[in-house]
Amino acid sequence: MAGRKSKISGLTPGRWFLWISGGFLVLASLSALAMTFGTKGWDPGIWRGFFHGGLAPGPESAILRYLRGPRIAAALLVGWALGTAGALYQGMLQNPLADPYLLGISGGAALGSTLAALYEPTLTHRLQGSWMAAGGFAGALLFTALIYHLARVRHRLPVLGLILAGVVLNAVAGAFILFITATRDPARVQRIALWIIGQVQPQDWFILGIAGLWIGFWSMWAWKDAPYLNLMVLGEDVMASWGMPVDRLRTRWLVFGAALSAMAVYLAGMVGFVGLIVPHAVRMIMGHDHRWTLPMAGFAGAALVLSADTAARTLWSPLEMPVGVLTAGLAGPYFLWLLRRSLKNMTIL
Repeated sequence: MAGRKSKISGLTPGRWFLWISGGFLVLASLSALAMTFGTKGWDPGIWRGFFHGGLAPGPESAILRYLRGPRIAAALLVGWALGTAGALYQGMLQNPLADPYLLGISGGAALGSTLAALYEPTLTHRLQGSWMAAGGFAGALLFTALIYHLARVRHRLPVLGLILAGVVLNAVAGAFILFITATRDPARVQRIALWIIGQVQPQDWFILGIAGLWIGFWSMWAWKDAPYLNLMVLGEDVMASWGMPVDRLRTRWLVFGAALSAMAVYLAGMVGFVGLIVPHAVRMIMGHDHRWTLPMAGFAGAALVLSADTAARTLWSPLEMPVGVLTAGLAGPYFLWLLRRSLKNMTIL
């Protein structure tokens, strides 16, 4: 890799398989642990009831298969999507402050999904889910294009301009959402309000399967472009002089990130700052080689959102804290420290 040396050197198929297998093992262990936590706290007895009942429709089987299982799967998918999107944006812009939430892309996805949910035609439950996902993807793409054109100055994309444009467009999206929902049925407005601030909910297994295929597809395309992301450290001018289509690559990465962010918003609303802190933490351990950081950011993001959602539904029982509140509370001070350090180093100007 040119420019920066990876802390994990020697990318071989065997080492790749070892790290990927370890990541799946960690997620499987966290998922099994999350299964045992309910509204009454630690409850390992639920596994005994589940295995004893087998396929019988007992209470333990129903809880694990239709409540905790789908919710855990949704949390894993949301974290994976946000972690991968954050690593992709930070690699593209060569700055640790880039994040789908801060760049306003999550706000665009939330606005698109809200419009689709409120004004959708009469469809079955499964088709309604696809309608909302399509609306979120369209909103994310629209806001991505707006932010790109607002922040672009003299053929450059300064991160400070991107963040300012993202903050403004996030506020605009929030205002539109409030305006739209204020004229709708209060029951639906309350459900949308909880979803907007970040709330992981059990989903139909069919919808989760489609979401997993969607996130996996765009993640694989992002992994495929990891060597090009590694070359971004050399600068756009150097890459252009080598004949690389920089604008086409940047546009492609923006679409990849928008697709991942839109699905995360559809599944859990606006869970902020996961795409900010996870890639930065992964780079501190793995180095700057995106062949490592992109997949590991997915694993780390999934582990973070799953852990936060488990804490959100158990620590304040019988109340349930939105997972977006926890992630924002944990990551907010970290973001301020990172922003302050970047300002001192003048890296975002």
